[in-house]
Amino acid sequence: YELFLPLHELWKQYIRDLCYGLKPDAQPQMVQSKLLKADLHGAIVTVTKSKCPSYVGITGIILQEFKHVFKIITKDNKLKVVPKMNNVFSLETDGFISYIYGSKFQLRASERSAKKFKLKGTIDL
Repeated sequence: YELFLPLHELWKQYIRDLCYGLKPDAQPQMVQSKLLKADLHGAIVTVTKSKCPSYVGITGIILQEFKHVFKIITKDNKLKVVPKMNNVFSLETDGFISYIYGSKFQLRASERSAKKFKLKGTIDL
């Protein structure tokens, strides 16, 4: 885990640059739209809700992102493969907490950066 902390520091700097500094008066919608298209490799995420209770509470750094799963390394140096489907992930960046609904996030990082997202009314697990 300690080996990947520099990757997380690089990711935090990348997000600050992407979101123009993440100031307290920043618009949450702007931050969300930037995070939707951002690369998440190096982000610290937590599984906050899941249909499978054993996934809830898993926290770690995203090492790899695939279309349907995240590979996350936890603080106890275990590599967890967590599916995006039926999971809600939380992501904290400089005081902003964002929630990622994995079921709506089933794209590769490269595909997601080019996609135009539309607002949908309902979100379920």
